[in-house]
Amino acid sequence: MRRRDGQSTVELVMMIPVIFGLLFAVVEIALWLGGTHFTTYAAFAGARAQQVGRDPMDATAALLDGRGTRGQSTSADGQTVTVQMPWEFDLPFVSAIGSVDYDVSATAGPDEFRYERTSGNRSSRYGDNNCPKRGC
Repeated sequence: MRRRDGQSTVELVMMIPVIFGLLFAVVEIALWLGGTHFTTYAAFAGARAQQVGRDPMDATAALLDGRGTRGQSTSADGQTVTVQMPWEFDLPFVSAIGSVDYDVSATAGPDEFRYERTSGNRSSRYGDNNCPKRGC
């Protein structure tokens, strides 16, 4: 019978690249998921800013100023705000997947100043500029 001294060491050395590969893949996917979260929220914030009459580019730029959100671009057409996040995995062998860009668009409702001045009872109930009439 042969001696088995060092067998566990050899097995560990063979598994270390696999373990580190999985660890780095999990970190890379977590970074991508975080980027998609910030991109989605930035599109929503830009659409909301556009709805209340503010600049959607300023709203999205305020949210997308971190390291994980450096490459995003924002476009607004007056009604819809689109944020694009380019992404390529930096790991070996995973780069074969290619780019996993993430684009999200958000559309808010009508402008708030038009919404509050609609005829009927809705303006008096939901408009925040009606406090002096109701005594809030």
